[in-house]
Amino acid sequence: MYRDPVEERRVRAHYFVLAAHAVEGPRLLLLSANERFPNGLANSSDQVGRNLMDHPVLLSYALADEPVYPLRAPLSTAGVEQFRDGEFRAARSGMRIEIGNDGWNWPVGAPPQFVRMLVTKGFRGDALKRELNRQVTRQFRLAALLEQLPDPENRVTLDPVFKDSLGLPRPRLTYAVDGYAKQGRAAAMELHDRIFHAFGTSSTTHVPGFQGAGHIMGTTRMGTNPRTSVVDPNLRSHDHPNLFILGSGAFPTGACSNPTLTIAALALRCVPVLARALEQG
Repeated sequence: MYRDPVEERRVRAHYFVLAAHAVEGPRLLLLSANERFPNGLANSSDQVGRNLMDHPVLLSYALADEPVYPLRAPLSTAGVEQFRDGEFRAARSGMRIEIGNDGWNWPVGAPPQFVRMLVTKGFRGDALKRELNRQVTRQFRLAALLEQLPDPENRVTLDPVFKDSLGLPRPRLTYAVDGYAKQGRAAAMELHDRIFHAFGTSSTTHVPGFQGAGHIMGTTRMGTNPRTSVVDPNLRSHDHPNLFILGSGAFPTGACSNPTLTIAALALRCVPVLARALEQG
């Protein structure tokens, strides 16, 4: 049964696939609590909504000594990948460093916003045009995507006060970055400084705190033990054999790389299992 803006409706099926990502997915499962499943669907382990992860980002930018001509290619075409793994991971997170092609768009704003900054500094007319070209062509940006450990207290729950347009509880997010990632941030800052120095830059800025990568993971974690996970290695709910939960919510850990290809790979691994189940009726 589900609710739309007009009425409640009911759908019957042999199998269900939930693919609503790592926030709305657990929210729907928690909203489905009833007398038989008081903690929500697929949640006998109490793991639905837990272990919310992102890739906390250290964002840094500088002005190159020579033009590098950003804004002429995709967001990023290169990165520094060799810091993902090593003995250091016993004490701090791994990372990948993205070399941006978007100038200072992320930390400062696109060129129109940058124009306003120059205007406030007194630039006008031809002088504004020259200074804009001089600076924008030399804008250089790095972003270190850090590994975050799963923490059951970082989670999605149902908000007891705020409702959506259907009158249903909105998701409430509890999220913090632990010391493991903070130690990784300190190491990333040193690496960014070394890269900027080797490249030849000035006016280096490290944005305070962490930026979000938007790589939302965890909350319906995968595992072989039904007491500590939500889905099995084929993304099938431990509690409901006719329910498959797809997406990055299944990630038991997040590493430090973009999750899209892994999401696709897990979905493809689920397909033959679901196909066989459908064939068997």
